[in-house]
Order: sequence, then C-alpha cells, then structure tokens
Amino acid sequence: MCRDPKNPHLLTLEEGAQEIVGHDWHARLDKMFIDNLGKFRKYDGRSVQDLLRALRNKKHHYQDIPDNVKRHLGPMPEGFLAYFTRRFPKLFLHVHRVVKETGLAGESMFRSYFELPDS
Repeated sequence: MCRDPKNPHLLTLEEGAQEIVGHDWHARLDKMFIDNLGKFRKYDGRSVQDLLRALRNKKHHYQDIPDNVKRHLGPMPEGFLAYFTRRFPKLFLHVHRVVKETGLAGESMFRSYFELPDS
C-alpha cells in the first residue's frame, strides 16, 4: 500500500491482511502466473489491495495471458474465480464486509451487489 495520505477505506481493507493473504500471497499462486504477473508491475505480497489489483488486472487483460496460463487458471469467469477462491478463501467475504462496513455499498459501482431484489 503506497498511497499517501492513507485512505481510511484502504486501511480498513488491509486490517487482518495476514489472515486473508498470508505472509506473502505470491507463495499461494502458481509460478507461471507469478512470472506473467511480474512482467508488468511489482506487487506487495502482504497487501490485500495489491492482490485485488493483480486479480483485476489479469481479469481485464485475460485475452493477453499466455494460453498455458489460461488453461491453468480456467475459463472466465468460473475458472478464474475458482482459482483465486481456492487459494484465498476469505478474500471475497473480507472485501464484501469492508465495502459494507465503510458505507461504500451505496456507491454506484457496488450497489448492485448489496441490493436485494424486490420480493
């Protein structure tokens, strides 16, 4: 996390990071994925924010990932989601909780994930 001044929402996201991502999330990912990831930027393996950034970047640039890495990750979106959920089982629930507790659930980019359909 290298933002200054520190955003309180990002600080909340990083609370309990070791329980969510371990000592270094790179160690939970396959070498071929890490090798491809490291070609474009450096990520802090202790940071939840950086893990989410890596996940987002690979999702948005999935078509640019080498075929052997794609086969390992699985198809979009199910395989990709399963790959990360198996390695970080608490990640998505942690993010959901942070978005809800910080009041970000009402923001347009998150609202659809928190609104219940009318009965």
